[in-house]
Amino acid sequence: MMLNKVIVKRMQIFFAFLFLFAILTKLETNSWNDASRMATIESLVDFHTFSIDRSTYIWTGDKYFYQNHFYSDKPPIMALYSSVFYLFLKSVFNLTIATHQSVTYFLLTVLIMGVMSSLGLVCLYEIFKFFRIDEQWTNIVLLLAGAGTLVLPYSIVFNNHAFSGSLLLFSFYFLLLRRHEVRNAAIAGFFIAFAGSTDITMFALIPLYSILLFNQCHRAKLSFVLACIPMILLYIWLNFYTSGSIIPPAMNAKLWDYPGSYFGAGNLSGLVGHDLQSLAIYAFHMLFGSRGLLSYTPILLFAIYGWSRAIMQPGFKYKKEYLFIAAICLAYVMFYIFRSNNYSGHSYGVRWFASIMLLACVPLTHVLEPIQKSKLLRGIFLAIASVSILISLVGTIAPFGGINVNGYSSFFLNLELWQKQLLWDKVKVIAAAISVYATFAWFWRQFISDLGRRSPSL
Repeated sequence: MMLNKVIVKRMQIFFAFLFLFAILTKLETNSWNDASRMATIESLVDFHTFSIDRSTYIWTGDKYFYQNHFYSDKPPIMALYSSVFYLFLKSVFNLTIATHQSVTYFLLTVLIMGVMSSLGLVCLYEIFKFFRIDEQWTNIVLLLAGAGTLVLPYSIVFNNHAFSGSLLLFSFYFLLLRRHEVRNAAIAGFFIAFAGSTDITMFALIPLYSILLFNQCHRAKLSFVLACIPMILLYIWLNFYTSGSIIPPAMNAKLWDYPGSYFGAGNLSGLVGHDLQSLAIYAFHMLFGSRGLLSYTPILLFAIYGWSRAIMQPGFKYKKEYLFIAAICLAYVMFYIFRSNNYSGHSYGVRWFASIMLLACVPLTHVLEPIQKSKLLRGIFLAIASVSILISLVGTIAPFGGINVNGYSSFFLNLELWQKQLLWDKVKVIAAAISVYATFAWFWRQFISDLGRRSPSL
């Protein structure tokens, strides 16, 4: 019996992106960030504790000190989830971080980051199908979402951003569905709470779900709220268990008061503030400058254009959903502009923004009509899309290789680091670039060909 075409399409999307991510996935920790996460995973499975004192990655600076023990400052729920995969690798293949560090890191990153990002792109396909978007255009937008945004560089190293971004998209998708609204509201609540437990900023976004829940029945609203509670309570309890406080460790300055600590009240994200001048400079570089959201993902310019067209279109029945997308993305970006000061540390672009990339790409569906009508707009879109892919691919050279200072571009730093990479690492990036651009060219050619059949004058 032949598989349903939709199922085949889902599998093609999943495995194509998983293969791309796997090819580029790093073989070792590249920062304090991923080392800190791996330290908790190793400690949970190998030493049955949240304390990372005996971990291979104790060298990380992303750790705090509580009751004479060091702990990772990263939310522990993602580590609990990941430890199931590590336990499997250890039990079945005898792979441990202590004995096979590179292989274990690679496999965990693919199984957790690569798989979750690939599932997120399958979910994006489902959203496009729900909106009844043209198949050729869907192919183009999916490729850009997965290989032309910060999703790509942050799906090949162990972090929480693309992971939580996929969970956010899952949550949005289930609230799009009109049937079984009580059940789907509960599923959406679980996913956004799960996202919050891996990226605490997502918790602050939960009230914005009132936009999507406004016209739903009281039972659906209640089921959404109730589904959020278990993960929130687990998060709070784990915070208290590992730090003695319900305040997130990354925002609890007293936990960082130990000899050799790099962080403190003056530089912990969530605790810092800006005067007006420094805020203006910081916001510029976060949005447009050397580390900017739009500088590193210029295809989002078309997403903004698509969003504005949808909102202004008379009779468009998904305005509520598009308002939700704008509210989520704007609130997320503004939080980090006002409550951080280090451009997400030593990373490519602003890694925090990878969490909203898939959701932010949804409005790209709404630029199809003007692009079909305007040859000039098609040319501009093609140029910006090509640049977005290039920027994303350059990010795969060293996702955690940036420098967190004003005016310094992590894009150009990665090009410098490229010269120092091993030949095999260069070959992988070149092969990925050829594959992505060839696929994009194929999809674009199909789109133009189909457009020509519909409008011979073009």
